[in-house]
Amino acid sequence: MELPSEPGRSVFAGYLRGAGRTADYDAEAFVRSEAAELIFRDLYYYATYGLSDQENPAIFAYWQSQGLEKKIYDAHDRDRMWSVFLPTDEQFGEDAVFPLVFCLHGNNNNILLTETYGFARLGGKEGFITVVPWAKNDDIIVDEIPRILETLRGEGYPIDESRIYVTGFSKGGLAAQTVALAYSDLFAAVAPGGFNPIGITEDAGPIQSGTLNWGFSAETFERAHTMPAIFYGGSCDSMPMQTSAVNEWISLAGANAPVKYDGTLDSENTAERFIGLAFQTKGQTEIQQYDGQNYYIGSYYNDEGICTFRAVSVEGAPHWLMPSEAKVVWEFLSQFARDRETGASIFLGSSD
Repeated sequence: MELPSEPGRSVFAGYLRGAGRTADYDAEAFVRSEAAELIFRDLYYYATYGLSDQENPAIFAYWQSQGLEKKIYDAHDRDRMWSVFLPTDEQFGEDAVFPLVFCLHGNNNNILLTETYGFARLGGKEGFITVVPWAKNDDIIVDEIPRILETLRGEGYPIDESRIYVTGFSKGGLAAQTVALAYSDLFAAVAPGGFNPIGITEDAGPIQSGTLNWGFSAETFERAHTMPAIFYGGSCDSMPMQTSAVNEWISLAGANAPVKYDGTLDSENTAERFIGLAFQTKGQTEIQQYDGQNYYIGSYYNDEGICTFRAVSVEGAPHWLMPSEAKVVWEFLSQFARDRETGASIFLGSSD
């Protein structure tokens, strides 16, 4: 379905111009880029209908054209509304069960805006369910995860219980880290975007409803199951990484050789400069190009040679998701499952 991009452009171009967080962000070049055009396309329905008209039939028809059935739950509760996208393409078969991805919003982003992050659209092609909670991330997301799952199970959604994942952007990236540690026996992998790793803080309290954790106790990390993780963001946003807490997450992922954080800004390895981490060999880094942008990718491996921690920096990108980030994130997440009886992390095979 070909859509005019003007509503999304007029509403959001100004935001994208101001979304860079570094002095070298070229706002005008980015707004004119191929990636920005795709962002404007995805913002069409949000810009046209907004939260007040979220149940407009045109929105549901659009998602049907993308091979997805969309439903909204608790639509009139601004604290607890959420949407779910179920693949409908016959290629998956009527008896198919699907992985599930929780996609958590940024600060003040509503569920319609979060639907433009790219995960829902990708789920229709790749075959996974996407859940987008409103949840006021900093208030009730810890309680909302089990509540939403209970509803989905009660209504018979075909969920592969071993393949439940969580991603989020900006404050949702912080929320993703919080719930991944709170429910490490549930989530098979985590993908925080647009937010730096949060690590051990001496006075950190327990994970509970009512607040997001800006620091975790050492006991929280020690109790958690192995958690494969991918952190992603723009080079004019959260990358290069700006915190040594990445070491806690590399260790939690079961990967080897945690680094002494130094930013690596003077490295001869271009990927190290963009990501902000050191890698022992050039084989741990690569550059891929999507939508006219360079994606710098760095990987850490466990004893079995499996990449269980990955970082992705998109060159020139500001504080917003790039059109292909969902694809890169899903390629990583989809390789892992969780044994629901033992809690063990299971590697399903490389998607490379």
